[in-house]
Amino acid sequence: MVWLFALVAALLVFAIAAVAVGRESFRLGHQPPPTIFDLDEAVHHVADALPAEAQARLTYDEVRELIVAAMAHLEGRGVLAEPGEEVALPGGDTPAVVLADDDAVAWVLGRAEASGMDVTDEDVFRVIESLHGYLARIGAVGPPAT
Repeated sequence: MVWLFALVAALLVFAIAAVAVGRESFRLGHQPPPTIFDLDEAVHHVADALPAEAQARLTYDEVRELIVAAMAHLEGRGVLAEPGEEVALPGGDTPAVVLADDDAVAWVLGRAEASGMDVTDEDVFRVIESLHGYLARIGAVGPPAT
């Protein structure tokens, strides 16, 4: 009789564990992975994606400075979350934020000129465009506005 009780207890423990593991596996399988922005990776991705003439004009340090300025612009617009925080998604209480390319270029160009960088509008646009491509690749941006 004791062996029957042990067998039932073992089966019950196994069933509880299987349900718990299955539930967590299902939840993790349907939850998008966290998006982690790595500045060094972004600098290399953006710099390598620039056209040859822009690569000839910009150093990695300048690309880094432009990326930091572009990220500061995103933070100022309320679409960038600090580590451990969540950005409010459209559909909730917060309206969707649409960013215009010319606004971002003007803002980043102003920061670049203030820091004494000699960059063209086209270089800034290409860096921002490539940065947006990197952010889309890592899953940090939503679909483009229509």
